[in-house]
Amino acid sequence: MNTRHWILAALLLTSCNLTAVQPTPTAPLLPSPAPASPTSNLSTPTPLPIETLLAADTPTLPSPLPTATPRMVLAAPKDQPVNCRFGPEVSYAIVGALVAGRQAEVVGRNTDFTWWYVRNPSDPSTNCWLSADFVVVTGNVEALPVVSPPEIGVTNIRVRVEPPVMNVACTAFPQTFSVFGQITANGPTIVTWRWEASNGYASEPAALLFESEGTKEVTGFVTVGSVNDYWVNLHVLIPNDRSGGATFKVVCTP
Repeated sequence: MNTRHWILAALLLTSCNLTAVQPTPTAPLLPSPAPASPTSNLSTPTPLPIETLLAADTPTLPSPLPTATPRMVLAAPKDQPVNCRFGPEVSYAIVGALVAGRQAEVVGRNTDFTWWYVRNPSDPSTNCWLSADFVVVTGNVEALPVVSPPEIGVTNIRVRVEPPVMNVACTAFPQTFSVFGQITANGPTIVTWRWEASNGYASEPAALLFESEGTKEVTGFVTVGSVNDYWVNLHVLIPNDRSGGATFKVVCTP
């Protein structure tokens, strides 16, 4: 065998002893991950309704300041108790008094600021008048309303009959009773009055002058002609219509 054949045979033997080399598998390519979105520290804004946006654009007006309550006007005595009268003159009846240490609410005045119309210190459910000469007033007197003087009139009538019961002989008629009346007025006035009785008697009207408030007495007579129960009235015609009366009776012995 020549040399060329030996070399060829040696190459064949070597190739038979070699382990076949497996190709290294190639790892499949993975898709590249998408880049992460950057995280923001700011929160997502919440959309506001249009009404809210409009309201936010409207300027807020300042609240109105509270209105101050007018100060009460008060009257106090200067140094001694003060009479509170029915009207703005000393001729009117005394219906209350303002004593030292107390005050009265002033609710009105006369035209020339010489009398104050106040809540009656003796009876707050009524009003009366204080003379400005004897009280000290605090408050806005210019804002007080002007109050007209009250009407003057008769405020009370009382009547009595003497005797209230008469016992006479049944043939002793007519009989006369004496009647007495008291008329009270609340101020200066002229009172027109008359007597009226249940037997039809009526006296002529008479006038009575009151220079100031007070009570005056009047008298009269009523004549009856039989046994009966009677009444008699003292009827005031002017300045106001008012009456007061009493009853009396006559009995007889046969």
